Amino acid sequence: MDALTIQEILNSFPALALLQQHPVPHALTHNRKLLFVKKSAVKLFEGDNPDYFLGKDITSFIHPLDHGRILNRFEILNDENPKNSPTEARVYALNGKIKHIISVSSLLEIAGHPLVMAAATELSEEMGYEISQSEQNFQRLFENMLDVFYRTDSEQNLTLVGPAALSVLGYLPEEVIGLPASGFYFDPQARANIVTAIKKHGKIQNFPARLKHKDGHIVNVEITSSAIYSDDKQFLGMEGLFRDVSEQVSIKEKLHRLATIDELTGILNRRAFLEKANHLIKQLRRHSECSLLAVIDLDKFKPINDRYGHLSGDRVLKIFVSLFKETLRETDVFGRLGGDEFAIIFRKCTMSEGLEILQRIQEKMQKISIRLSDNEVSISASIGLTELREEDLPFSLALARADRALYQVKQNGGAHVAMLSS
Repeated sequence: MDALTIQEILNSFPALALLQQHPVPHALTHNRKLLFVKKSAVKLFEGDNPDYFLGKDITSFIHPLDHGRILNRFEILNDENPKNSPTEARVYALNGKIKHIISVSSLLEIAGHPLVMAAATELSEEMGYEISQSEQNFQRLFENMLDVFYRTDSEQNLTLVGPAALSVLGYLPEEVIGLPASGFYFDPQARANIVTAIKKHGKIQNFPARLKHKDGHIVNVEITSSAIYSDDKQFLGMEGLFRDVSEQVSIKEKLHRLATIDELTGILNRRAFLEKANHLIKQLRRHSECSLLAVIDLDKFKPINDRYGHLSGDRVLKIFVSLFKETLRETDVFGRLGGDEFAIIFRKCTMSEGLEILQRIQEKMQKISIRLSDNEVSISASIGLTELREEDLPFSLALARADRALYQVKQNGGAHVAMLSS
């Protein structure tokens, strides 16, 4: 709400001058944002200037133990229930001190805008209301916990965020109060999925998500959260914890990469390729499709290794693989079986289409030369090609056919493609 609208509202409030003279602290809010704060309310919170409070979410001053209950009182105000009965609550003064108050809130309509007027009276120690040791312990826990505690309202705007948000996401809690929770997700739809899951099951535990750090990088978190309902089962929002698991995710990804990716070439290693191949054959048994297997062997690679050394041989293999990768389709499965032997599964590909792809790669190899020491070295490949069948379990049956086709090419001097269908 802009400053001009706020001033229009305040000018339209006939009781504002009388309210200013009232000794009890009062405040006016719109969507929980403070529009007006009396000097006595400023004093209650031990502040110096009313302007400091304007625009802030009133729930950011509420103690976490009372946060849900006070939020509930704001949510249930409506035309049929325009006023809440007095209640005790704990609030934060600006110096961090916890104060105990009795508060009451009422729904008003001023200049066409629904506002809530809140009034509060501080309870003195003489009235027998002291901060208990358990509250102090809770406060220390809340401020020092490594996980981030959060709470939202029914519209999924943040109403409470723990101090750990600074170390995990780079935000001070007061920077994010009142903002949509979805705005901190790398994929906002992921937040919608979480809300749907919580509304359906009541809670989630260790739910993975990716959040955006203030500096822009992605933070992997796990969220444990539950729904908040009023006494009459009205959905009020959610509360829970999320923790930074970026390091664990990174380690898991590295381990997965080590287990599935060939370190030298960056394509699938033998084990991962064969796993995908066997899975595909099982799929073919349920849903038939035309797929091909090509087994590829780099011609005359051993002499290159023997003459120029393994580092030069590794360089040749990388260039060789790059020629295939830039030509293959996204659906194709490319892996290194070992040494200078590779394999490709062409998904949903006819024999003529597969031959055309392999021919383009052969033509690229004919046009390049690789400088090793003081010599220019050319490369070529022998390729055996066969159709995949649903009977190819174990997958070694298909590999054997492709190897026989590859052997024919080798016998005829290499640098060619041979097909074998049986």
